[in-house]
Amino acid sequence: MRFRRPRARVFLAGSAMLTAALVQGGVPAYAAPNIVPNPKLETKAGKLPKCWEVWTKGRNEGSAKLVRGRVSKRAVQIKQKMRVSGARALIQTKACAIKKVKPGQRLNLSFHLKSTTPKMSVMFFRQKSNGSWVSWADYGVGGASSKWRKATVKTGPVPAGTKAVRFGLAISGKGTITTDDYLMTASAGAAGRCTDKTGCVEGKWRYVDFGDPKPGADDGDPGDAGALARKKGVRAMHTVVLNNGKVLLIAGTGNNAQNFAAGSFESMLFDPATGKYRKIKTPVDMFCAGHVQLSDGRVLIMGGTKKYSENDSGYQGWLGEEKSYIFDPKDNKYHRTNDMNDGHWYPSATILGNGDVYSVGGYAGDYQGGYQYVSRVAELFKYNKKSKTGGAWLPANKVAQSNINWSTYPALILMQNGKLFYSGSSVFGHPVTGNSNDNYTHNEGNFLSAGIFDYKKKNSFKEVPGLSQKWARDQSASVLLPPAQRQKVMTMGGMDFSAQGPGVAHAHTDIVDLNSPSPRYRRGPDLNAAKVYVSAVLLPDGKVFETGGSYANRTQYVREAAMFDPKKPDAWTAMAPDKVGRTYHNTAVLLPDGRVLAAGSNPISNFYETRISIYSPPYLFKGPRPKIRSVSKKYWAYGGAYTIKTDRKIKSAWLMRPGAVTHSSDPNQRAVAPEKLTIKGDTAKFKFTNKPNIAPPGWYMLFATDANGVPSVAEWVHVGG
Repeated sequence: MRFRRPRARVFLAGSAMLTAALVQGGVPAYAAPNIVPNPKLETKAGKLPKCWEVWTKGRNEGSAKLVRGRVSKRAVQIKQKMRVSGARALIQTKACAIKKVKPGQRLNLSFHLKSTTPKMSVMFFRQKSNGSWVSWADYGVGGASSKWRKATVKTGPVPAGTKAVRFGLAISGKGTITTDDYLMTASAGAAGRCTDKTGCVEGKWRYVDFGDPKPGADDGDPGDAGALARKKGVRAMHTVVLNNGKVLLIAGTGNNAQNFAAGSFESMLFDPATGKYRKIKTPVDMFCAGHVQLSDGRVLIMGGTKKYSENDSGYQGWLGEEKSYIFDPKDNKYHRTNDMNDGHWYPSATILGNGDVYSVGGYAGDYQGGYQYVSRVAELFKYNKKSKTGGAWLPANKVAQSNINWSTYPALILMQNGKLFYSGSSVFGHPVTGNSNDNYTHNEGNFLSAGIFDYKKKNSFKEVPGLSQKWARDQSASVLLPPAQRQKVMTMGGMDFSAQGPGVAHAHTDIVDLNSPSPRYRRGPDLNAAKVYVSAVLLPDGKVFETGGSYANRTQYVREAAMFDPKKPDAWTAMAPDKVGRTYHNTAVLLPDGRVLAAGSNPISNFYETRISIYSPPYLFKGPRPKIRSVSKKYWAYGGAYTIKTDRKIKSAWLMRPGAVTHSSDPNQRAVAPEKLTIKGDTAKFKFTNKPNIAPPGWYMLFATDANGVPSVAEWVHVGG
């Protein structure tokens, strides 16, 4: 049986460069007064409402007129009948600009609109201290709608030196927009002792530049598709945080056939504390391998590229590598394990509660019918801490084989009952069952959306309903929301890469409670921007940070970042965007000092981005950090209680599993809260979970966090066997 994906319905962002929070649907009630003059457009001044005028830029033709309002007499319709470039907008006049703004404030704007095109956005301008007006920001406002709908925008902090602000709703495509009923309030910046007004609100980025070529446009530089040997940096397809705080960046061939033919494979060991780095001898092409930290801190790397896609005597497609290696942080070398039972290119890698590793999916090590195909072989790495290689892959007949086509990089998250949750996120296509060869199309068999899977049984997959845009979750991100004990998973963004898809990303998020007797995904707040290739990172204040991505397949960077608080699950809060565009093959991980490292980008031109971006979240600008002076034990047993001594009283503590991410996927990322935290002065007692499936064995970063959400630098502790 061949399934066909229905054409996905998406809300399109009107701009590829978004820096504000956008929420479709309901608008929060603001206690502060409305600061927009003539907000309902009822008072006339000539042919348009008082305080409003038409703004144009570029080559386009159109008109503006008063029409019937949403609930009152008047609204304004902007029509653009011809466009070569630029945009046309209804904008506030300079005389009616908003002058009651202060640096560091955020502006909360809501309004109603109807439109025949998704190509629209809210433009903001600000008046500098010298009186000149400059463009400030441009925020997308979602898809076309024949009926009135609400949209809201929350800006970034008002820059220092701003005298006044004005805004307008612009159309950048052919069609009409009708707008009415504006409401704007100003909210204060971050509370607490702020050491940097901008940093306190949206955080800050800094960059490590290796002096390599920079992309000249959103799609990169077509002339930069040559051998990686010319570059000082490494194309970070894979990023792994080691238990010594250093970061392993793996390129392999870096998606380069010349390097593959030459046997040129690369990795880099980067120290974010010092900025120093060194190249690591790499034995095979680990490009598009799987990886996970073992209990002892070594990194298990499975599969990779055995053969590049080409037409060779009738055979075509990528082949997966059977070889497997351990990277040991003690000697910074790769060590060979036994081979897997089949090749795997883009395999999953999930650590289990006993320290074993389960892996499925990815393209097999040989052709079938002349084409590449997804391996049906499930692999299990039996962990052995006494082994020089950390253990060994079991024979296939010792592993329950489900015969599911798991597609590539399926996100399989360990649940507290020991089963695996497939979140609906994968890379190319989606899992299917049935009598399917699935040579190259990913379209044969019975489609599997999100579901619960018992890897110990041959036929055990129970679908979890409710995932919106389930056909369009290719290279979405999925995370186990903090704390891991709550067993809530969020899936965010993605797109449908099939021929039936619209060819652009969407902004949907969905959340499922796996502790529910009948788990079901429910819609979460939309991302502030539609994006695919999303990177999501758990932070030690219990929040989720997302960054990177693009609007289409390896093109149209979305330079946007935002924060989600599971305790306030109604919206994403805009953060400072990474100035480096990051599309396909981008990664992001939490560092032991509480910062976030982002790396990689491989746009359609095959440009190789080697710059590293390091983000300091707002909590690093809210006063001095607490310090962990001592921990009673370095090795924690399940169910134990451990004493943490700090330099002052803290409010919370977290165990964060170090990241190992590629292709938007790190199913092992988790933040574990104490079962009970007893705090007396500068002493805290952390009651640790007795469930290995909540915190699989291994090294974790222990953070102590104060009342302002400011975390300490992490101490490394080992949990389990």
